[in-house]
Amino acid sequence: MKTIDLAGEAQQLQWAMAFVAVVEQGSFTAAADSLQVSKSLLSKQLRQLEAALGAQLLYRTTRRLLLTEAGELYLSHCRDWLQRVQAARQALAELREDIAGSLRLTVPTSFGGVFMAQAMLALRAKYPALQIELELSSHTRDLEADGFDLAIRANIPPPERLVARPLAEVADWLVVAPAYLAARGTPQQPAELAGHDCLCNSHFVHGRHWVFQRDGELQTVDVRAPIAVNDYNLIRNLALQSAGIARLPAYLVGGDVAAGRLQRLLPGYRSGGQNLYLVYPQRLPQPAKQRVLVAFLLQWFAAPEQAALLGHLPG
Repeated sequence: MKTIDLAGEAQQLQWAMAFVAVVEQGSFTAAADSLQVSKSLLSKQLRQLEAALGAQLLYRTTRRLLLTEAGELYLSHCRDWLQRVQAARQALAELREDIAGSLRLTVPTSFGGVFMAQAMLALRAKYPALQIELELSSHTRDLEADGFDLAIRANIPPPERLVARPLAEVADWLVVAPAYLAARGTPQQPAELAGHDCLCNSHFVHGRHWVFQRDGELQTVDVRAPIAVNDYNLIRNLALQSAGIARLPAYLVGGDVAAGRLQRLLPGYRSGGQNLYLVYPQRLPQPAKQRVLVAFLLQWFAAPEQAALLGHLPG
């Protein structure tokens, strides 16, 4: 086993922090003042660091300092070390404090209406000092500009500056009112849907192009949609009124299927769905309230009760 030279590593870390100070202050003089050391000692530490690394980090001229390619790379790692040290200090400090403060979330309307009441009550029961502001919206908000701590988003690639964590997969179910089937018959194959009235979501560009999968084989059908609307709840209401066959998230219609108000069609086929993500700004150190919120939601949506509502387990 290789022995770690702790004294040597500590010495090099001190030199690295001196290097960061020189770069951020823009000169040896300003950096020496900020660190309260002599300029000659600071210059010596930089020379020792470059010798230990075997690489030149700075171009020194009479007027300015310029980073070399090696210096750019080393600086990025040094800043990462500083952020990790700060995050560790913050995490330890938070062990001695209650999780408190306000949290702002934005969540898709239909999804939030089904899930978020119980989720937020359970979160508050665990962290009673938290204050929660929840927005239900179909619009994609700018989390940083609008002051949100977290969003739940579906099938939307987030901006690179945001963190995205997989949360859940929502299954779509094909459903219809029994009265519609009594009048029009029951389709047995996806292709037969072309001869039926279907209720489509106009929010999606390809809302009339339905894709089905079974045993690794894809089947597609372009359905006829006498009525198309951009709201899942309205589509559900139309389906309950026997207006046609609907493809809806399982969490919206599971209760209707269980009660017999709607009947599920083609259960042997997968008919799409959505991948849901937790999306939040990348902050170092990550605030404790945001960290516990992310951990709580990941655990809560992994529970069997939520999996059943999402359409993956028997209810």
